[in-house]
Amino acid sequence: MSVIERPRLTVSPLTAAVLALFVVLSSPVLLAALLAAAALHEGAHWAALRCFGGRISRVRISPFGAEMEIADTMSLSYGAEMAVTLAGPAVNLLLAGLLGVLGRRWPEAYVYAGTQLVLGAFNLLPARPLDGGRFLWLLVARLTEPYTADRVSGTVSLAVCTALTVLGAMLVSRRGGSPFLLVGALGLLAAAMREKGLVKRAAAR
Repeated sequence: MSVIERPRLTVSPLTAAVLALFVVLSSPVLLAALLAAAALHEGAHWAALRCFGGRISRVRISPFGAEMEIADTMSLSYGAEMAVTLAGPAVNLLLAGLLGVLGRRWPEAYVYAGTQLVLGAFNLLPARPLDGGRFLWLLVARLTEPYTADRVSGTVSLAVCTALTVLGAMLVSRRGGSPFLLVGALGLLAAAMREKGLVKRAAAR
């Protein structure tokens, strides 16, 4: 009998604190809609990966979202991995449209449609480790080679994350908007700077 290896799950200690803060600053209903959208997003990635015979080795949950690590990326072609990468945002955007139609009869559905739309669109931004950033890397690597893909995706990620950080700061300072965009942008910016070598990695200290 074969043994099915379960993926390792790691959860950042800050995750619970961020979720609690989200409830305080917004509402439990919005949090429930966001968690549902995130679960469906990751479920779509997993389902697509299984269709191509892939396996997840690790799942990391942090205040910035969930990240799945594929056990053996060499077993997947560039095309297959691109399909797996786009599966999550595609499901979010599809559900956003369906829930938007449902909202005509059930207005509460608009909240769920909005979170599906925001999560799907946000993940398509060409910044790593978002799906859009991974798709950009895969596309460039397929057209050229991995070294060029690293340089192109790293530069684009840094530019996008910097723009998001500036936008988040402006929304908070000028309009008193939610700080979550700014916090998320800062997390992505830190990751982009590590990839570009502008800050030291923890392992290199």
